[in-house]
Amino acid sequence: MKTKLAIFCLALLLSACSSTKDKKDQVSAAGDLIGAQKLSSNFKRQGVKLEWECGWGTGFSDASCSKGDIKAIEVTAYAPSFGNSEANREAAFGVAHDVALVKLNRFISDEVTTSRVTNTLTKNVEKANDKLKSKISTQEVISVTDDDSFPNSNIASRENINEVIRTVTESIRTQSSGILRGVRSVEEKIVDRQTVAVTVRWDKDSEKAVQELRRRIR
Repeated sequence: MKTKLAIFCLALLLSACSSTKDKKDQVSAAGDLIGAQKLSSNFKRQGVKLEWECGWGTGFSDASCSKGDIKAIEVTAYAPSFGNSEANREAAFGVAHDVALVKLNRFISDEVTTSRVTNTLTKNVEKANDKLKSKISTQEVISVTDDDSFPNSNIASRENINEVIRTVTESIRTQSSGILRGVRSVEEKIVDRQTVAVTVRWDKDSEKAVQELRRRIR
């Protein structure tokens, strides 16, 4: 009987320890949830891709290509959908498309200006404090010590305070503007649970097509 009771108590103790450990793990995971978050690496991001025309007799591989004129450029951009509805998806595709156009235009022409401003503020404060003692009664007892022969006598104190505040502000401003002709969207895909990608492309054929359409349709 005692043996069965001991086994039963041991089982309860192990069960309690396991439950306590699980609760501690859950609390720890919940407490570190934000700090332990990591960016998704399920897909490989792409940026700007250039295609060149290769000289005659070359181009069997990228290493053997004798690059001439550029013939195409592709830019891929990404955007989060913040949800899984149809409306969120279409809005994300629109944002990714616009971001791709911005990346393309910034690759072609991007104006960068920077400035740094330093402000220094100096404040000098001088404080003076004078204490005067007047003898009121001749029967007043004054104690004299070796350290201070005349305690509580006339005192003049002066304090100087210097405060210096310096702020350095650096600003970087980028600006890009232009007209993109012949740029079309060639791929729109969902790359993650709530991330979409859009790839836009410009090439000589699309530019010629735009010129022809502008000539015919006015």
